[in-house]
Amino acid sequence: MALTWLMRLRRALLGEPSTERVLRTAPTRAVAELWVNLLGDHGIPARAVPALPSSFMGDGMQHRLIVRGEHVHEAERILRALWDATRP
Repeated sequence: MALTWLMRLRRALLGEPSTERVLRTAPTRAVAELWVNLLGDHGIPARAVPALPSSFMGDGMQHRLIVRGEHVHEAERILRALWDATRP
């Protein structure tokens, strides 16, 4: 119950709508931007936010990839296909 309360407070303070879901965490800002652009090319709106909300969006820090709830499965399929295509 406390976790739900904290999640609601976080969403209220940071403005993250409850209809959005964290899909993955990118290792850097550059990778996150590549994923955002890839999903955007497929018609899926996405955004990247730093893993630590109080930090500056530096290139070397992790970023969370956020998509709307209705696009989670399709976005995951696209990123999985990218992963499969780039593996040797």
